[in-house]
Amino acid sequence: IDGLQGGDIKTLNPNDIESIEVLKDASATAIYGSRGANGVILISTKKGKSGKPVINYNFNEGVQRLTKIIDVMNAGEFARAANEFSATLDEDYPPSGFKPFTDEQVANFEKNGGTNWQREVYKTEKLINHQLSISGGGDHMNYFISGGYMDNKGIMINSYYKRYNLRANVNADINKWISLGLNWAGSKEISNVPPFGNGSGSGEVMGQAANEAYLWDATTPVYDSSGNYMVHLPGYGHDEGANPVMSAMETFNEMNTIKNNVSGYVELKPIKGFSLKITGGAIIGNDNNIRYLNRKTFEGSGVGGLGTQYSGTNSRYQNSNILTYSRDFNLKHRLVLTGVAEYQVENNQYYSYQGTGFTTDVTGIYNLAGAENLVVTGNDITKRELNSYLGRANYVYDNKYAITASYRADGSSVLAPGNKWAYFPSLAVSWTASNEMFLKKIKALSNLKIRGGWGVTGNQSINPYSTLASLGGANYPYDGGGSTNIGYIVSSALNDKLKWESTAQANVGIDLGLFGNRLTATLDVYKKKTTDMLLARQISWYTGIGASGVAPTITQNVGSMENKGIEISIGGDPFVGEFKWNTNIMFSANKSKILDLGPGINELVQRANQGGGYGFNNMVWLIKGEPLGTLKGHLFEGIWSTSEEAEANKFGQMPGDPKYKDLNGDHKINASDLTIIAHTAPKFSFGFNNKFSYKDFELSFTIQGVYGNQIFNAGRIFTEKTNWGLLTGTSRRLLDHWTPTNQDTDIPGWIVQSERTKYRLEKNLGDYNVSVNGRDSRYVEDGSYIRLKTVNLGYNLPKSICNKVKIDRLRVYVAGSNLLTLTKYTGYDPEASSFSSSDGRAGIDNSNYPQSKTYTVGIDVTF
Repeated sequence: IDGLQGGDIKTLNPNDIESIEVLKDASATAIYGSRGANGVILISTKKGKSGKPVINYNFNEGVQRLTKIIDVMNAGEFARAANEFSATLDEDYPPSGFKPFTDEQVANFEKNGGTNWQREVYKTEKLINHQLSISGGGDHMNYFISGGYMDNKGIMINSYYKRYNLRANVNADINKWISLGLNWAGSKEISNVPPFGNGSGSGEVMGQAANEAYLWDATTPVYDSSGNYMVHLPGYGHDEGANPVMSAMETFNEMNTIKNNVSGYVELKPIKGFSLKITGGAIIGNDNNIRYLNRKTFEGSGVGGLGTQYSGTNSRYQNSNILTYSRDFNLKHRLVLTGVAEYQVENNQYYSYQGTGFTTDVTGIYNLAGAENLVVTGNDITKRELNSYLGRANYVYDNKYAITASYRADGSSVLAPGNKWAYFPSLAVSWTASNEMFLKKIKALSNLKIRGGWGVTGNQSINPYSTLASLGGANYPYDGGGSTNIGYIVSSALNDKLKWESTAQANVGIDLGLFGNRLTATLDVYKKKTTDMLLARQISWYTGIGASGVAPTITQNVGSMENKGIEISIGGDPFVGEFKWNTNIMFSANKSKILDLGPGINELVQRANQGGGYGFNNMVWLIKGEPLGTLKGHLFEGIWSTSEEAEANKFGQMPGDPKYKDLNGDHKINASDLTIIAHTAPKFSFGFNNKFSYKDFELSFTIQGVYGNQIFNAGRIFTEKTNWGLLTGTSRRLLDHWTPTNQDTDIPGWIVQSERTKYRLEKNLGDYNVSVNGRDSRYVEDGSYIRLKTVNLGYNLPKSICNKVKIDRLRVYVAGSNLLTLTKYTGYDPEASSFSSSDGRAGIDNSNYPQSKTYTVGIDVTF
């Protein structure tokens, strides 16, 4: 952002953006080094223009709501299903506290509908946005100053997001050969969102409002007769977790983030053709997260309240020095030489505390020191540095033929001695064929450019000190008492061979323009090969490294991967008169493939324990010959039918039980039968943008989507769950469970326990040899979708009226986002990925905060 690498686009005011440019091939991104390995997004913010001051004010207000509701049983359906399920229970061993619903209760539920927990947790809420800017300048100086305020209430109860923005950009020409500029942007974000997404243990996954909202059954009210939060009755319904409304309302989880981005430059042009631009900048951020779960919450009830505080600071400093020489000679030759020297340093530190046993919930986290038990749960201080040098030459002949070559050296502090430096060349050529005389005769041809390039980029995105052996704190009650003793463990092993990961990319492209560029098209084809991938590999438990219960890992340069793909963009202006229409279609497809994972290794688990102990661990794998984003599990083949009774018996099962693929033929379903069940990367993605205008009216909309990806819908593990002793699931799909007269279904049967016991004795069945642990292909769904992403309808007040009221421009508009989504996916959102922003871990949906559908009205006025 304005030449400063590593900016956070989330804190950027969209109204401050002047332009966005995307760089993708290795030659174009070479100047950004390792940070540009996956492409570069260049954002330039607005600058003032010469003339009188211009004041702009933009205001919009709207509402937002949940885009869809998960399909669960209403109260009447659940009551009847619970009674039906209760009929399958053994009379000698009924679940504790269970009482079948009476006919009167069922009739009342069918009449009144019960509790719609999703409607209780998610509401229609307001959002407000104010933006004000002033800009101007003279012959030698310009300025742009802006401020903004956003207040988003959040669709989940007790959630909110507020943002304050300030920006000041100043540029000045001191004389003919000295110019300078200064950009400052500050932001403050305040948010409160009840915990959601992946976690570990009941307190993190099962006690969260986001998933409890569709796991609690509709027969349970929000409050009991005394006005207290309802506690789930035993015997039926969700068997773990807390009241969803309570989880949201009684959890305080506020994050305060302050960021300051400041950058400045001095550009010297002492003689013709030479320029030196010296840029310096810093990004300084402070995060403070305070969280309190009072005695009413699932986590805080047994410990006298639970409070945590996290405080962290992050600072990045950057200095770039760019020397450029350019010269045109003999009318047809142009040469540009560039040299770059750059230094970047990043410092991070954080502290976190946890307290329990608070005297009162009134002061809670604001009196953390008053907790009966207070411990430091984490702290860290890190530093990383990057030194870079680049030489680049660009030569153009007769505006037709161009060649660019560069060579870059990067040195990183986080890699091992002897491997800190790496060298990355690039080469690009192009032919602007439309400037050839023999093609200028084609009047319809405006532009035809053929491009090709090759280059190598690096990656050093690992934690600082990953090469060093280290100690970590581990308190332990070694004397057998209740109190812990301070101790240390070996937390990481010596790793003195780590080096740069590198990616070599080749690409070719064509740019086409017709009819005065009213019709344009771009085609890019690329192939990348990444070698020496930086991956975490699990090492033996016997090393004694790491905390108890956590599989020890070490980061290594392992194997290689290939990516190849195509990108197509077609745009045009079909109508350019009083009625105007601008359109653009984009299509992209990428196919990845793991080529190698090291000697004798064909597969490597990429992340363990995703499910927090709830049945879907070790699903994400890197597998030789397979694409990135591969999930392993058990292949669900349906439900055992009555005609398959003999085969089911070999697994200790009976008709109505789930059937899985027995890969090794041992009549057991266990880890030996794990296989590929999903690929989470899409086969292609697309976008369709349109803008229409007629006189003073404007209409624009964007449609986007993906095709061919799969999502593991982890929420269905719980919504379709039935324990031996109780009906715990809430999905309406459970109503279609297997029976001898309804065998065409994928929902297991509700088999009477006494009959199951009798059956097993009569058939002399062995053990129930099926252990799936949630890694079940039945929960894999098609993640393809088409979405009406944005719509904007505006009206510009006629210039004659604006002049009368002394304003330059006034526009009113209505807008919407996420208005329509066409998908087969049954979860909240097909764009889900609740574990990580990493592409390799995407595709598992475990109760992310859902996207919202928004409707806004606004006014944009310029004075």
